[in-house]
Amino acid sequence: MVYLDWAATSPPDREILEEAFRDSLGRYGNPSSAHGEGRLASDALESARRILLASLFPQGKPAGSIHFTGSGTEADQIPLLSLFSDFALGLKRTRGASSPPHILVSSIEHPAVFSQALHLSALGIEVQFLDPDSRGRLDPRRVAENIRPETRLVAVMAVNNETGAVQDIEGIGKAIGERLRIPSARQPVRKPGGPAQAAGKDIAFHVDCVQALGKTDLDFLGSPAGPRSAAFSAHTLRGPKGIGALWLASSLDVEAKGGGHEGGIRSGTENLYGALAFASCSVQAQAKLEAALRHARDLEKLLIQGIRAIPGAATLPLDRQPGEAAFSPYILSASFPGLGGEVLARALSDAGIAVSTGSACSSRKKGERRILKAMGLDGELSFSAIRISTGETSSPKDIEDFLSRAEDLFRHLKT
Repeated sequence: MVYLDWAATSPPDREILEEAFRDSLGRYGNPSSAHGEGRLASDALESARRILLASLFPQGKPAGSIHFTGSGTEADQIPLLSLFSDFALGLKRTRGASSPPHILVSSIEHPAVFSQALHLSALGIEVQFLDPDSRGRLDPRRVAENIRPETRLVAVMAVNNETGAVQDIEGIGKAIGERLRIPSARQPVRKPGGPAQAAGKDIAFHVDCVQALGKTDLDFLGSPAGPRSAAFSAHTLRGPKGIGALWLASSLDVEAKGGGHEGGIRSGTENLYGALAFASCSVQAQAKLEAALRHARDLEKLLIQGIRAIPGAATLPLDRQPGEAAFSPYILSASFPGLGGEVLARALSDAGIAVSTGSACSSRKKGERRILKAMGLDGELSFSAIRISTGETSSPKDIEDFLSRAEDLFRHLKT
């Protein structure tokens, strides 16, 4: 099969995974156990943690902390759910008089953040979704303009998993900081019966980096205006499924409690095999980053030019150009008006070519094109869209095979 669905998951690096598995077999103790076998496992886990953290800061001194999770989704959920913990404690202290926290979330987030935000809204937290422009990018000024005294969190993903749009994370962080320095924004706000609250105090900035790690620079992590937390996942780096990581710039009071593993951030016996493999995959991806990016740009150019050469087909956004820094070359949305995206994806699968219509998490929600709709795209373009995503083993021939088969199916199946 021609595999062009790397954004959903990547083909595993067999050598790295087998080595990590062998290492974990030799360190089978529980990392929390005090005996020798436990210490061996604990030492290996902490080594993986240090290696992964260092890989996030290849140009500078590592900062913050890494906490292993069961997935990128869980890493996204933890910072959001911590807000509910604070809210519940506030209600208890003030006997219901506390003002609910307000959070800003981009409307093009992965379901890991978007669906969790909807759930928080149902629990009483005020959630405000911000739409991007027609190119799928969020203006930092819009974020700053919508910050209120009750705002406690801003969540914006680094690279969109459907369109490849790259957000200005550092610019958003700077805009948030500038907004909080406005004198009027620092005036204390007092709710009837509640304690005074400094406007903008403790605003957390969370970033979903699942499609960014190993594919673009993460310089914003070390920036004073950067995020306070970031989510990562191993399986998009040719690592195993079932292992993610949450990077924190400072401590966090979490909602879910347990045995206190992972510094109390995520309780549960750790997945040593996954942690070892994740760390190795991240190091390898960072070492290959520049060469892999050039390769991805070459494939992106072939894709964009090839799609536009098919009568009636289009890239999304319509004006996307090869080599634009505003887009990850690894992910491209394309539309074939007159042929439903789901129909085309199934037909391509039958022909031995794997693409998708969006995130794997949304694949069962037929017809849902939330991200493209938020960009204000025409309904027919959205309905007829598919996502093509590449990786390090993708080849020009893969692209040629896809273009040839997609053009043939489009010509024969469109209405």
